[in-house]
Amino acid sequence: MEKGEIEVEMTVQQEVQVPVVGVEVLYALVDLNPEPMALTHQGGTLLSVNEALEQLLGHEKSTLLLLGLEPLSDLGEGEWRLIRQESQLQGICQRELHLRHQDGAMIPVQLLAKTVQTLEGDTLVSLHVRDQREIKALEEKLEQQQIATTESLHDMGMVLKHSADLICTFDLEGRFLRVNQACETILGYKAEELVNRHYTEFIYEDDIASTLQDTEKVKHVKTTTNFKNRYRHKNGNLVHLSWSSSRSETVGKAYCIARDITELIKVDQIQKESEERLQALLQQGSDMIGILDIQGGYLFASSNVARILGISPEDFIGRNAFEYIHPDFHEEVIACLTKVLNGEEVNTMPYQFKDGRGEWRWLESHATNCLDQPSINGIIVNTRDITDRRKAELQLEENNQRFKALFDYNPDAVYSLDTEGNYTSANSVALKFFGLSPEELQKKHLFEFASQDNLEETKRDFAKVLSGEPISSEAAMKGPNNEDLYFSFTEIPIIIHGKVVGVHGIAKDISVAKRQQLLQEATANRLNTILESIRDAFFTIDKDWRFTYINQEFDKVLGVNSKGWLGLDMREIFPVTEFEGFYQHYQQALATGEAVHFEMFSPNIKLWLDVNAYPSEEGLSIYFKEITSRKTAEAELKKLSWVASKTVNSVYITDDQSRIEWVNDGFIRVTGYTLQEMKGQRPGDLLAGPETALDEVRQIRDKLKFEEPFVQEVQNRNKNGELYWSKLDVTPIFDEQSGGKKFIVIETVITEQKKAEQERMLLTEELLRRNRHLEQFTYIVSHNLRSPVANILGLTALFNYQQDMENQKLILDRLKQTAQNLDTILRDLNDLLSMQGEVNDAREKIDLRELVEQVLQILPDTTKPRVQIELNGLEKIHSARSYVSSILSNLVSNAVKYKAPQRELQIKISAEQVEDLFCFTVEDNGLGIDLKKEQGNLFGLYKRFHFHVTGKGLGLYLVKTQAEALGGYVTVESQVGKGSSFKVYIKNLA
Repeated sequence: MEKGEIEVEMTVQQEVQVPVVGVEVLYALVDLNPEPMALTHQGGTLLSVNEALEQLLGHEKSTLLLLGLEPLSDLGEGEWRLIRQESQLQGICQRELHLRHQDGAMIPVQLLAKTVQTLEGDTLVSLHVRDQREIKALEEKLEQQQIATTESLHDMGMVLKHSADLICTFDLEGRFLRVNQACETILGYKAEELVNRHYTEFIYEDDIASTLQDTEKVKHVKTTTNFKNRYRHKNGNLVHLSWSSSRSETVGKAYCIARDITELIKVDQIQKESEERLQALLQQGSDMIGILDIQGGYLFASSNVARILGISPEDFIGRNAFEYIHPDFHEEVIACLTKVLNGEEVNTMPYQFKDGRGEWRWLESHATNCLDQPSINGIIVNTRDITDRRKAELQLEENNQRFKALFDYNPDAVYSLDTEGNYTSANSVALKFFGLSPEELQKKHLFEFASQDNLEETKRDFAKVLSGEPISSEAAMKGPNNEDLYFSFTEIPIIIHGKVVGVHGIAKDISVAKRQQLLQEATANRLNTILESIRDAFFTIDKDWRFTYINQEFDKVLGVNSKGWLGLDMREIFPVTEFEGFYQHYQQALATGEAVHFEMFSPNIKLWLDVNAYPSEEGLSIYFKEITSRKTAEAELKKLSWVASKTVNSVYITDDQSRIEWVNDGFIRVTGYTLQEMKGQRPGDLLAGPETALDEVRQIRDKLKFEEPFVQEVQNRNKNGELYWSKLDVTPIFDEQSGGKKFIVIETVITEQKKAEQERMLLTEELLRRNRHLEQFTYIVSHNLRSPVANILGLTALFNYQQDMENQKLILDRLKQTAQNLDTILRDLNDLLSMQGEVNDAREKIDLRELVEQVLQILPDTTKPRVQIELNGLEKIHSARSYVSSILSNLVSNAVKYKAPQRELQIKISAEQVEDLFCFTVEDNGLGIDLKKEQGNLFGLYKRFHFHVTGKGLGLYLVKTQAEALGGYVTVESQVGKGSSFKVYIKNLA
């Protein structure tokens, strides 16, 4: 025997053939097997384990050889003896037991023990271990999926039974196989009248050809949607249907859903592929072991092939694997074999394999190239039978196709609810209706979409379904934009083991039809209400001049009783000879097809009438109202206008909407606008000046709503842009009969009076301001001047020439200091008095940036802060330079004096325009002021708030006084320990 050849001998022991294999081959088979495997002596001694068993148990090979059979937790000495005996008697023994992992976890496995005779004469036992955890999990999952599939089929059967649409199945020749109860509602036929009959017997003749084409399309492309044709109802009427069809290759049927679109032809059909609910699970592992040569011929086959495939191992030897593999899979298997020969380990896709009974079984394999190992010199193929799993997958796929046909492809919204009313699933149509994703819809409750009008009814219907009773109803629900959508609902309970576990529903969108119905009802009611409520008299006549409608106002205006006039000729009641002018206009409207409007006096009824006549295909619609009072008023108004045109003042007349109808020459002279320019305009829109705010214009228009005259002063702007002040005397003219109202406005120019009034106001403000300063001066004289004068008098009284020189010098020093204080106070008084004059004479154009830089230059170098300047584009103003410079100097000096010792001083100087005032701000991060405590003394004369530095308390008083002298004011924001912000507002004197 050549080296590397496999020697196989069969010996007979107790009527069982035990394979004879070389020890070297056995050890190689154990090491190269991808599944856990061990080799033991017949007595139980562990001889070899492979890497897969090491990984399964979490032990290294050396540890396992020492532990022996201990990790096989269920395998005691007695059990091992039985396994050994059974394998000797039958050649193989199979047991379900548990292995113990290194961490103590118990692993369910299937143990296969096979007795092998070595060429050396030893009897060994090979232990094949198959990890059952994945199979156990798969079995449990398949069982759960089977239960879910059964429930889904039951649910879909209920949907099929109660659906408002026609749901049916056809064979591929076009004969009805099954039809739901909706066929009787839609086509008038009972289900048994359609079953086993060809659809062409019921289709409208003109649509047979297109329907046959669609059937052929279903055969080739499997699915068609939105195919429309016409069926004949049992009573002979045509019924328009929209079809969705899907063919199942597995069962050779076409599943179809037809929606009745006779009332609503166009139906949106959107199909969305849902994710496949069940996935085929691919498994690795092997039940059978074989060795192939490079051409695919069998060199070895394990003994379990007889049990699994019904073919003895001897029959495989010398045969090629492709003799058993289905021809459809040859190309794929050859590709896998090529990869193996290139050194790759390959797991094949499922393929079909013929067993001993000639039946095709599904297998999958794991192949390893061992051609370079002399003891094997072949390709080891580990193969597993997955026929049951494959059948289950195909069954799941078939169930999924049925589910798709009945649920996803339904042209109406289909949904499911739990017993609490929460959405659990919905098809794409339902998701589109509400503009939600599946995840968003599953967070919604049924009652969230119900409108307030039918919320209680929705709750009652849901309770009825939960009690086990199917319901059908119509209701409005809230759509994605909060609009009302109208649906026809069919809801059925999901009952499992006699208990309601949820609800299935189908909602058909009837919004268009419902809205049309509501619109027609509302239009009819509104039209009748309008015709009876309009203030004008209204009647209609046909082309033969017969009355077809007369409202109540007709009788009131003409003083007649029109009861019984409908159908009578209008000319019999109102003779043409007496109302010739009216009939001429009516004839014109009928002849031209265009509306006519006219005003005419009727001597017969002694009334002026305003008439509008509108022609139509039916005849004439005529509105009229009595305008006798208005005509009388217009005559009087013409007289009044003649008088007003001659007056010197500006006079104009407006309608009840404040739009000008007439102006006199005085108005043209004052405003510069002619009647043609102003007619139809509101005076406030063109004439209102900047000091006549929109609120004042609105107040004037509000006053016009009343019937009382009023007087109002306004500032106007003439056509040339010049401003002037006017006093408006407004008098309403009201016509009780017609309800019309006009206004006569007499405008008197009072510009000079307003100027004088404003000058008086300014003079009064100046006197008040000076009076406040005089009060301050009185305070200084009565308090600050008295103190140094009293000191001087007291020191003079103490002076005595007979005293020693030291005391005399001390008294003279005190007199000198007191005189200096008195001089300081007098200088302060002089500064304050200098501010009481007019500042207008001192105004000039000031460069702000230059002025700020000059103020900052006076700061000592040792205390110069970080200064930020933001003028925001305001570079020039007109004001008193000395005042503005003094204000800035005092504020900046105070910021430096009262800086916080613990941080660097920062100052920000900014400027802005606030309406008609110029504002500059000085901010610092100094000590700050307690505003709650010092608010009343903040700008007082000689008031100080910090005493650790020298000062007189005059700075803030000067700031406030100078700002007021410039027509402005000062505000302050401050926090102790954080800093202060002073805002100074002054008028720009340009």
